[in-house]
Amino acid sequence: MSDTWEGRIGAFWRDAEGQDAARLWTRLEAILVERAATDPDALFERASLHDYLGEEDRAIPLYREALGGGLAGGARTEARIQLASSLRNVGEPSAALSVLRDIGADDPLADAAAAFRSLALYDDGKPAEALRLALRALAPHLPAYTRAVEAYAGELRQAERVRSIVVGLLVHDGHVLAEEYPPTAHHAGFLRMPGGGIEIGERAAEAIRREFAEELGATLDSATLRAVTENIFDAHGRRGHEIVHVFEVASRDLERLPIGDRLPVQDSDTFVAWHSVADLRRGNQPVYPDGVLDFLP
Repeated sequence: MSDTWEGRIGAFWRDAEGQDAARLWTRLEAILVERAATDPDALFERASLHDYLGEEDRAIPLYREALGGGLAGGARTEARIQLASSLRNVGEPSAALSVLRDIGADDPLADAAAAFRSLALYDDGKPAEALRLALRALAPHLPAYTRAVEAYAGELRQAERVRSIVVGLLVHDGHVLAEEYPPTAHHAGFLRMPGGGIEIGERAAEAIRREFAEELGATLDSATLRAVTENIFDAHGRRGHEIVHVFEVASRDLERLPIGDRLPVQDSDTFVAWHSVADLRRGNQPVYPDGVLDFLP
């Protein structure tokens, strides 16, 4: 067995299976005693053991503390993957996606990150995107049919269905908070009011608060239903149909965002920012869901 700290940590994990929690903690703390309590590597190992024992709620803050404390090297990617997995397991897939967002393709754990991102996408109600990502990660490792799998993965689309969604109208100083979608080969740039899908067993008023918390890390101080409408549209040659619950919302958290600044959406590559209500009503930019501006206070 290696006499280095890293070697003893490696031996600890190789021998962990089948041991009870008390013995595992005794053995791990005997190794970690050499490091300061705030040492990022020590924090990571403690988080990992909590995770191993199914204690995700206790692991999550330690992973975050380790990452915030400068955890480096391969352990940093491991911590991000394990943090994302724990977040998904406690019902926070959007936060998991945010943690995994920018792990590069050249990272040795890129495929593992893609696997966990696929799981989070599935839990976040995006099964086609989840399968597409998983297949694209798998394709380069196939002994044959790589090109075919990559091509078919690119053709995957969400099944046509009617979705019940919530959107929030947050107005501040003559501006409304909107999510910005950049132009692509398929569409021009557009804006969409923040929100998302209603989950099974969830009331619309609960969904709007959850979506703002998951997507923007913000608490809503109030949420008042203004209307229920329908949005029927074509996207990339496929029909979309949404039942839209439109809420007027207030949030001191988000009202602190300066006009001109942008805030990243946690499970996407998009941002939210303030946009002039007067400009939007003049039709300066497409805004979705269709007709939502009619319900601005």
